[in-house]
Amino acid sequence: MNPSKQPAFKSTGTITESELTELYGSMLPAELVLKFAEHKNFDAARESFKTLNEHDITQTDNFLIQNNRLSTQSHESWEAYIANMFLKVLINEYVHDKQEKIRVRTEDPVQQQKAEELLKIRQSGKLPHIDLAGTDFTVDWRLRQMRETELPWKNISFDDFELDDYGDNYLCFFNTKTHELYMPPDDLMELPENVVVLEIPNELHLDPVAVAREYGSDLADLLRAYPIRENLTAKVSPLTDTGLSAMIENNIRIQQGTMNQKQNKIGR
Repeated sequence: MNPSKQPAFKSTGTITESELTELYGSMLPAELVLKFAEHKNFDAARESFKTLNEHDITQTDNFLIQNNRLSTQSHESWEAYIANMFLKVLINEYVHDKQEKIRVRTEDPVQQQKAEELLKIRQSGKLPHIDLAGTDFTVDWRLRQMRETELPWKNISFDDFELDDYGDNYLCFFNTKTHELYMPPDDLMELPENVVVLEIPNELHLDPVAVAREYGSDLADLLRAYPIRENLTAKVSPLTDTGLSAMIENNIRIQQGTMNQKQNKIGR
């Protein structure tokens, strides 16, 4: 039995995320996990934990240890203590599972053979490919660009991307019709058509071989942590998941305010 499934962590509560938000306001992902657990909805806490990325988990683990959150004396209630212990158990399971995946990948002869084949293909000079919203692009980390495979004169520069807060992914607005990056103007008044948000894995995931060559890293060590991926795909999200909607609302308010001022001047 996984430690997080032991009887002490059996769900007896049914509180929802919206109810927690009403009680405590907006929360960080790790805080949400704790509050679910504190209210004994361990199943929801476990699912919420799955939304944390590796940096979130590492920072949360450091916070628990450095702030002595695993001691009963650090909490006003037994429920809060149990919630913190549950979160630590989830973190330990995550670390164990990650290490186990690496062990299996390096010891399993089938996966090892596949990894060797992918490495041989890459070292022969074949560059990685990635799917950007349904269009195949060739990744050339040395030149810091991705080229549309069927139309190689059309390329996207890594210099035009933004990194997320943790450096795990490159972010951009992408026009699915023209296959070009979209730069929203400051006076945007409506969401553009055929534009989505892309999350593109960073270079360690895109092309660990090129990264090792560039920085003189030990390739074998790097591949243990960042194995070559056979199928790379960017995560696609709609514009409604971004801050563009709020930006548009603000621009509309500004425009309306300007129009009202002009009308007031005319009426004087």
